[in-house]
Amino acid sequence: MTSQMTTIGQVLSPFGKFGEVKVFPYSDFLDRYRLLKEVKLEGEGFEEFKVIKNAYIHRNLWVFHFEDCNTRDDASKLLGLTVKIFSKDRVKLPPGEYYLDQIIGLEALTVEGEKLGTVKDIIKTGSNDVYVIRQEANENEATKKKDILVPALKTVVKKISLKKGYIKLDLPLGLDD
Repeated sequence: MTSQMTTIGQVLSPFGKFGEVKVFPYSDFLDRYRLLKEVKLEGEGFEEFKVIKNAYIHRNLWVFHFEDCNTRDDASKLLGLTVKIFSKDRVKLPPGEYYLDQIIGLEALTVEGEKLGTVKDIIKTGSNDVYVIRQEANENEATKKKDILVPALKTVVKKISLKKGYIKLDLPLGLDD
């Protein structure tokens, strides 16, 4: 059985001359590097678990030194690879908070139960996230429906059920037109 993996970063470049690499973190939890003992590196034609000998933060980037990576040339071979962990090892979130990949793919419903479509993306705006809902066109419609952009606010997002696979929304007037 394959365990689900979550991408937490990407190798940007070698760092120094002793095999360390700079990693751009996709995580909001910069200090999570302290919890990491092993990660999976993936890329085109490459897939390997690596033990982390040492890790620290440098200018909002992670710096990892892997067990079998001892030269700048070794580190250069890892350029562009994604850094993954087992999803079960993610930082636990407080109740009512979710990871983006948990929201993407959920069925979007109005509070009345009307199907709107599926959450296909999340836009990070700085003030609040915006859910991109791909509307489902029925067979009678000749034209493709536009995506609905929904602010991820408590006044709009009324319920998220990961178990049942839906998100209930109370859309402001005119948002679904």
